[in-house]
Amino acid sequence: MSRGIIFGVGLFALTLLALICIPRHLPVTSSATGHPSFSAQIENGHLTLSGAMGSEEAKVAAVARAQELAKNLKLRVTDNLDVLEEGGAAAWEAAVPALLTQVAALHQHQASLTVAGQTATVKGAAANADAKTKLVHEMSSLLGSAIHVQDQVTVASAGHTSPSSAPTLASTPPTSHASRAQVQASLDEIVRGEHIAFESNSAVLTPKGRAVIDKIIPALKRSPEAVIEIGGHTDSYGDPDYNLQLSRTRAESVRQYLADHGVTNRLTAVGYGASRPLSQDRTRAASKKNRRIEFRVKEER
Repeated sequence: MSRGIIFGVGLFALTLLALICIPRHLPVTSSATGHPSFSAQIENGHLTLSGAMGSEEAKVAAVARAQELAKNLKLRVTDNLDVLEEGGAAAWEAAVPALLTQVAALHQHQASLTVAGQTATVKGAAANADAKTKLVHEMSSLLGSAIHVQDQVTVASAGHTSPSSAPTLASTPPTSHASRAQVQASLDEIVRGEHIAFESNSAVLTPKGRAVIDKIIPALKRSPEAVIEIGGHTDSYGDPDYNLQLSRTRAESVRQYLADHGVTNRLTAVGYGASRPLSQDRTRAASKKNRRIEFRVKEER
């Protein structure tokens, strides 16, 4: 056999060996793939986030809300969330900050929320049956009809009373009821020129946004009989379904903030997406104007 043939056979064998063996030793990236999923586990003073979000913005919003809640509840946060490299964000991801608020309302010894596929599973102990029913209803509203909420929430024993279930007393003696028009005028005057701001593509209130709501709280406490609709609105950019969900979760975030700060009015959170713009202009100023929270005094039924 000639040297040329031997050399050629040897070169072919080395090339084949390289194709088979070398890829096994190449570094493998650890970026997440698949479908969006989310899990929040509260246990023994620790809040752990895990799963894979469809966008970096959704992850940042979830972690920011978790840290905000953890500060108030004295929890430690562990962020094990990944971001999917491929595939878009799920519609429910915009609701995660508000969902975390709901989970945090359960007794803190142990509670969890998992969203995967078309199912959300919530576990924990509610203060009473009414609190459980309200929590499950609000989670279903936040997630939308495409996600089934699997309720594994129990009711705490009668001997255990959580701070949230304690009776709330008015700080001032009852006065004569203001009319709906008077209450509406008072709210309109407070928010005139103000803007309730959220983190970008998130339902997490900014410090400035919370400061605006803090101005509204005294007016609502002076008229606890008033029924208030909190309407969330977005600009027209982006997917309409996503905007609708985002507007709903932002309204819910405001409702929860008010409830957490002792407002006892009947509050409902409604999302309108981009369906009710204040301006049709395609400018940055018009978009900011359309992204808003509105308070409407409703007729009691």
